[in-house]
Amino acid sequence: MKTRLIMLGLLCAANLAHADILDKMNSRKGRYQPETAWQEQVLPLPGYPASAQWVELDTPVNVKPRLFVDSNSLLLAEDRTVRFILRQQSSSGIDNISAEGMHCGERTQRSFAFADTTGQRWIASYRAEWRKLDSNNAVQRSVIKALCPEDAPPLNAEELAANLKQARKKP
Repeated sequence: MKTRLIMLGLLCAANLAHADILDKMNSRKGRYQPETAWQEQVLPLPGYPASAQWVELDTPVNVKPRLFVDSNSLLLAEDRTVRFILRQQSSSGIDNISAEGMHCGERTQRSFAFADTTGQRWIASYRAEWRKLDSNNAVQRSVIKALCPEDAPPLNAEELAANLKQARKKP
């Protein structure tokens, strides 16, 4: 009988504690303000990379083009995206240069423009949306690993520059 009374007392106490927790949770729901949706910061395109400081990225052997990031163009925008100029150089020496953006935490990317190397100007990209990084794309994996090694946006411009420096191809 004594054991039953103890068990009944414990069950009543647990029920009251549970009711108190539910009451607190319900009162918080009324005060909860959802975060505002992420808004892309509109920035002008960087200048054409005539005097770029190309940093070659250390890449796995399965990445065919050589990859370079212009350290002068590296920018941590207020919307927490990383903006940069990327140069992909084929084995025959042909350059493909683009102005890129990466949202490290969301693992998305966007190409803002492509370089017209003859006219030395930018041609705006027709695709204006941010796209999920393709896990099968070795180039995208290499770039995000270089600039966002922890899959999170760098805390400041100095950390971003340090990430690029660490990703530099060793001679």
